[in-house]
Amino acid sequence: MARRQKMRFPLPLGDIARQEFMVRGLGERLREAEIWRIWPEVVGPTVAARAIPLRIIKGTLTVAVSSGPWMQELRFLTTMMRDKLNERLGAEVVSEIILKAGRVDQAAEPAPEDVPRKKRLTARQLALIDGLSAGIINPETREAFADLMKASLKAPRSS
Repeated sequence: MARRQKMRFPLPLGDIARQEFMVRGLGERLREAEIWRIWPEVVGPTVAARAIPLRIIKGTLTVAVSSGPWMQELRFLTTMMRDKLNERLGAEVVSEIILKAGRVDQAAEPAPEDVPRKKRLTARQLALIDGLSAGIINPETREAFADLMKASLKAPRSS
């Protein structure tokens, strides 16, 4: 029985899946699916909040648009959107964009508990800021430095 060749280093699962799709001739479908991921980056957050891709069939991308005025505006931009999508996808995946009136769900606002809260400064931290800023002669600079230090200490730390 032939032994499997050793990998020099582990590959990410996404890379392995992508290779398998290409081998099985599904690379084009994978590129088409990429449209939903890159859509907000390509069209920008304002348009992405009012228009979303619904489906792509044989190069024709159908996009749901939230209102008539936005549909009219986007009608002028379909060529540019198509070109930018194809550029990002690295091939001519989208040949045409069809706009359709439809429901566009807005992204949910983060729940209040998901929003990081600023910390309150302790008396020790405030004393440290006062001590560090005391040596600054210019009052405006001293105040700006103190405000910067306070903001830095209050900011939530990313884990």
